[in-house]
Amino acid sequence: MAKQKDELISPTVKKVLDEYLAALHAEEEIDNEVADRLDALLQKGKVPKFDDIDAVLFPPPKGGKP
Repeated sequence: MAKQKDELISPTVKKVLDEYLAALHAEEEIDNEVADRLDALLQKGKVPKFDDIDAVLFPPPKGGKP
């Protein structure tokens, strides 16, 4: 059980997420910062909630109200 806490995601899932991130970075229409935030969310090893995904993809403008 303790080993599961140390290893958040399996090596296979990690490989898939790494390839997905590379594809996101290759896409010109997707901002690299957004891709990195999405990757960080997915790397947590939990199924993200809709609100978390929405916040990563569409953050509030800097200095603006959420």
